[in-house]
Amino acid sequence: MSFKLAVETFSGRLTDSDRTLVSIILSDPSQVVFYSAHELANQGGVHASTVVRLARKLGFDGFPGMRKALQSETKVAFGPGERVRRRLSKADESSSLSMLVHTEIAAIEAIEETISQAEIDNAANILAGAKNIFIVGRGSAAPLGVHLERRLRRWGFQVSISLNMQTRDLAASLIGMGRGDALISFAFQSPDSLQAGYSALLRHSQAVGTKSIVISDSIGPTLRPNPDALLSVSRPDEAELSMRTAPLLVCEALAITLAHLSPERAVGSSEALEKLRTAFKSEED
Repeated sequence: MSFKLAVETFSGRLTDSDRTLVSIILSDPSQVVFYSAHELANQGGVHASTVVRLARKLGFDGFPGMRKALQSETKVAFGPGERVRRRLSKADESSSLSMLVHTEIAAIEAIEETISQAEIDNAANILAGAKNIFIVGRGSAAPLGVHLERRLRRWGFQVSISLNMQTRDLAASLIGMGRGDALISFAFQSPDSLQAGYSALLRHSQAVGTKSIVISDSIGPTLRPNPDALLSVSRPDEAELSMRTAPLLVCEALAITLAHLSPERAVGSSEALEKLRTAFKSEED
């Protein structure tokens, strides 16, 4: 079993220390495969026994078994962690722009190692069959929600978006959510990005028959309940930088895939939009 799958399918309780370790591992597995249990523990600020307990909790034969699973699923020689280190060593340390460009390139390259087109297809199929799509987000996730909402509306989907809402207002905005609908939520390491009441929100969506999609960084596999589709992308420098370049690209890939699944709807909606724009412009002239 892969490490990521072990985390996603784990039905027990993960402590805060467990979540920290999972985030470190998923952020840069190509580096973690070289760590000892003590080195990984030091990275997470926990005791080595916590690392061993996490491995056994997830079904591995101690830390060696967990590390072996990571080795089998990680492109060690060309992993994102190694690539970003090489690029940063070549970048001009006095140039913030150069450093930023190289780290974002590494973050984008890491996408293919943490998410597959099959996972994008699964999420797109959920949206393609949805009567209504509800998007929720807060903090640094809000701009992604706005971008995705705009893309989906262009393809002719009925979208409702709720950003930076308190739980009382959020509940009121989602009261109409039901069977045949879809919910898109964002979840990132940044404390202000995870929607308040996330667990209750996912449980409610399950209860009313709404399919759920979560777009996240490495915190995604640790969230409970599990969504129907998880699009979790990790970056080697996740602890230091919080730009959303990679999740934005995933949102765009999701929108494009959805357009390919429903070409008639996408084309028809785009033509109708352009016709309406032309009508507005001619009236202004």
